Amino acid sequence: MKAIHILLAWLLLSGVQLAQANGQNSSSSSDAPLAAEVKALREALAQTQKQLAAQQHEIDVLKAASGNIKTDPAPDVETAHDTASTLLEPTAAYGTANSERQALAPRAQPTDKREESALGSVKLGDAVLDLGGFVDLENIFRTTNTQSNIATAYGAIPYGNTPQGNVTEFRTTAQFSRLSVKVTDNYRGNHLVGYVEGDFSGNDAPSVYQSVNPHTNRLRLYFADFKRGKWEFLGGQTWSWLTPNRNGIGPMPVDLAVTYNEDQNLGVGVPYTRAAEFRVAYHPNEHWAMGVGIENANQFIGGYVALPTAFTSIASQFDNGAQIGAANAFPDILSKITYDRDFSGRHFHAEATGLFTGAHASVMPTGSTAFKTHTAFGGGGQIAANYELVPKKLTFLANAFWSDGGAHYLVATGPQLVVRPNTAGTDINLSMVHAGAGSAGVEWIANEKHAFAVYYAADYFGRNFFPDTTDTAHPGTIIGFGGPGSPNTNNRAIQEVTFDWLQTFWKNRRYGALQFYTQYSYLTRAPWYVPTDTPKNAHLSMVYFGFRYVLPTTSGTLLRVPYPN
Repeated sequence: MKAIHILLAWLLLSGVQLAQANGQNSSSSSDAPLAAEVKALREALAQTQKQLAAQQHEIDVLKAASGNIKTDPAPDVETAHDTASTLLEPTAAYGTANSERQALAPRAQPTDKREESALGSVKLGDAVLDLGGFVDLENIFRTTNTQSNIATAYGAIPYGNTPQGNVTEFRTTAQFSRLSVKVTDNYRGNHLVGYVEGDFSGNDAPSVYQSVNPHTNRLRLYFADFKRGKWEFLGGQTWSWLTPNRNGIGPMPVDLAVTYNEDQNLGVGVPYTRAAEFRVAYHPNEHWAMGVGIENANQFIGGYVALPTAFTSIASQFDNGAQIGAANAFPDILSKITYDRDFSGRHFHAEATGLFTGAHASVMPTGSTAFKTHTAFGGGGQIAANYELVPKKLTFLANAFWSDGGAHYLVATGPQLVVRPNTAGTDINLSMVHAGAGSAGVEWIANEKHAFAVYYAADYFGRNFFPDTTDTAHPGTIIGFGGPGSPNTNNRAIQEVTFDWLQTFWKNRRYGALQFYTQYSYLTRAPWYVPTDTPKNAHLSMVYFGFRYVLPTTSGTLLRVPYPN
């Protein structure tokens, strides 16, 4: 527009000069009309100059407005997504390139953003909904038949003197595939996250593998997290605070140190649950976080405990592996404190977790006509830490757990308690069983496509046995857990060594990622009592391998750990 005005002005000026030159050579009779024409042209030129000035003013205003947009761009779908997804992805994952594009071409930015944003991320008003998860094709080979699926039954590895201990097993399944929905929003200074996650490892029918493999969907995680200032509140089903964090105290899977293992039970030595919880956390600064909460308890004895003969009916008040109607006394109470700091670019995380638990049961003592309730209390704690030996490349991590009554957190590989009769054999008491675990490992992200890990881990259960004073027909019979004559299911120690290799063939922010994975583990299980001429322990080797397509919004977590957790 400005160029056209200048051209018009130049033509007008040329016309004026030509008219003046012609006027000097003309007769005096034409001077009056020529003077009028020159005056009209001068007025037109003045008007054009005013229009040019107005146009220049408008351009200056637009430049000023454009400068404001560059320094403070209006948020679009992806900007809101990046802000809301800080619990799931690194905050600086793709901010630099977008900032440059924003400054150079602010008007073209929305088109570029739509092309790069992850499929499955949807703007809902001011909130953002992310559809995540992965499609998994998994293969499992074990040198003995544990009769389990993708979740290894560590406490039931068959012995070599049994038929199951002399036959291998191979299984191909897609049931580890996972779907998740995450909604984030910010409202009046409050940060809100809703998260639900499920897979297909529910309570399958015994005939599940006979034809169509109809694996049932199950609830893994379902919680709402609310943050305001330094306070954080969570309610729903989530990972226990006894599960070690990779950083912070938060509930998002990407913030947890749940290993690179493919085994659905994570691995020996790592305590965990995914139970209903309510907890409150306080963040005094960027380094420290602390909190307290409650979660669903479980009075567990499994098939490990030999009960007093006169009081075997008490089994219905505990989770014995055959029924879920345990008479829990109160929720487990947990507290946790974490510390995070970067040292020369190397991230360090340390934490300590406390556990308070309990159980109760009611029996009618011999010779009495009224029921009597007995209660036992237990507890324990865990310490865990991880440190980046090489920034973003090599991480060392370890944890140690010890408890009275904490077997509930060790994948049901031992009992929480035993039922102990009194000396007269007329009543009972509850006695907690010692349970401990630990693991240590190294994780190496060699490059964007390859990651490796190695771990050693162990579970331990203390024995707690005594004579059955209620069995008058067989006096001196030993009952409880781990005593002389106890079955080889009464585990003293379970150990595991694991090697992991994850390869990411391809990754695209918009379309997701494709991975190949391999896990090799060697496990041993040793009981408290070994009869003469029987194996001292059970052992097996197992291999997990398969392919996985990771949905776009979840593939962003691969920037933090090479596993779509």
